[in-house]
Amino acid sequence: MADPFALTLKDYETPLGPAPVDHEFSAALQQRYGSDLLSSEGAHRSEHSIEFQAVFLRYLARREFSVVPILASFLHESLAGGREPEADPRVPRFLDALGETIAASQRRVCVIAGVDLAHVGPRFGDPEPVGRSRLAALESEDRATLEAVAAVDPRTFYESVAKDGDSRRICGLSPIYTLLRCLPGGSGRLLRYAQWPDPQAVVTFASIVFE
Repeated sequence: MADPFALTLKDYETPLGPAPVDHEFSAALQQRYGSDLLSSEGAHRSEHSIEFQAVFLRYLARREFSVVPILASFLHESLAGGREPEADPRVPRFLDALGETIAASQRRVCVIAGVDLAHVGPRFGDPEPVGRSRLAALESEDRATLEAVAAVDPRTFYESVAKDGDSRRICGLSPIYTLLRCLPGGSGRLLRYAQWPDPQAVVTFASIVFE
C-alpha cells in the first residue's frame, strides 16, 4: 500500500447477511485524521482478513451491527529501515485519531485485529523443514510476544519482533500494534494458541480477548 492505513466504504457481503460500513464513524475518523484514508482502498480487493471477521461477526451477532474496515501496513517498513515504529508522522496521527474517534463515539465499539502470527519453513524462505524442536522454540517466542500483547504494551510487542529482524515473519505486526495503541488501558487474556504444523510452512495463531 502507498499509505500506512486504508479504509474502504464498501459494505461486506457474507453468506449469513451483510456487514455494512459505519459511514458516520468513518467520516469522523477521516476528519480527525485530516488526510485521505481512501487513496489505498484498492488494497482491500485482494485482502481476505476482514472477510473472515465479517463472517464470524455475522455468525455471532444477535443484532444489527456496522463495521469500519481498515488495513494497516507500516511496521515492516519501519523495521526494515531501522526506524522507530511511529517515525512516519502519518502513523501517530492516525492512531491518535482512531483512539479519539472511539472515545467520542456514543456507541459500544469493538476493535478486532484479524491476523496471523509467525510464518516459518521452506515455503516462506527458511532453509530447513520445521521439526519438533523448532516448533517448541517458536511457541516460546510467540508466547513471549503474546504476553506483551495481553499487557497492552505496544512498545514491548514491537521490540519482541524487531530484536531478531522479524525472523518469524509476523504478518499481523501493524494491525496488532494499531489495536494496542488505540485500546484505553485494560488487559488481555489468551484464549488459545495453536500452530499449523506443516513442516514446509508453519503458521501460528492465537485468540486474545481484552476487557
